[in-house]
Amino acid sequence: MNISNFKLGIGIPNNYDRVPSAFFDSFLLMDKPAFYYLRSSQGPIEEMRNNIVREALSIGCTHLVMPDIDQTYQVDTITRLLSHKKDIVGCMVCRRYPPFDPLMLRGRINSYQSVKEWADGELVEVDATGTGCLCFNMDVFRKIPEPWFQFQRTEDGVVGEDIGFCSKARAAGFQIFVDAGCPAGHLSNMLVTVDTWRLYSCLKEHEVKARHEMEHGVVKTKAA
Repeated sequence: MNISNFKLGIGIPNNYDRVPSAFFDSFLLMDKPAFYYLRSSQGPIEEMRNNIVREALSIGCTHLVMPDIDQTYQVDTITRLLSHKKDIVGCMVCRRYPPFDPLMLRGRINSYQSVKEWADGELVEVDATGTGCLCFNMDVFRKIPEPWFQFQRTEDGVVGEDIGFCSKARAAGFQIFVDAGCPAGHLSNMLVTVDTWRLYSCLKEHEVKARHEMEHGVVKTKAA
């Protein structure tokens, strides 16, 4: 891939004194073209993201990758995301809490549904995704007014800075993609991946089926 015409910023929002070793190791080992290191460590997450974008704009970056520190990454994550040459494209990240579903969402705010089927390595167009590791063309931020990232209150609750940003980007005419062949592990008390979601979904299906059988008096007997 020819990236000689890219001026890349890698921005890490982090206001902690320490970072998880799993993140550090994976970040260190990732293939990275020449880049400007940008870090914001003041304020809430949405303001850290906005500060990173402002700095990237001020130094003339053409592209920005913003990896969060509560994840692990494949070696080719950055070069792979850049190779798609999309305005907004990210890794496949799953929620770190049940139902552990992939953050590939279609629909509208307060009515999103997770994409649950995709081809191996597919580049999936979505209406929203998390901001755990997105690659941006900086033109996105020139066409969307500040603040790019902010929490919003609606009648149904609070919308996170990630979903809010995606809504603004879609309204401005930008497409959003998730690379299903570029997974990032989500760190919690355990590593959450697509396989975690699949296992959880399978167990929930068995739970629902067992409850239905109990409520309707279905009794299984062994074959003679």
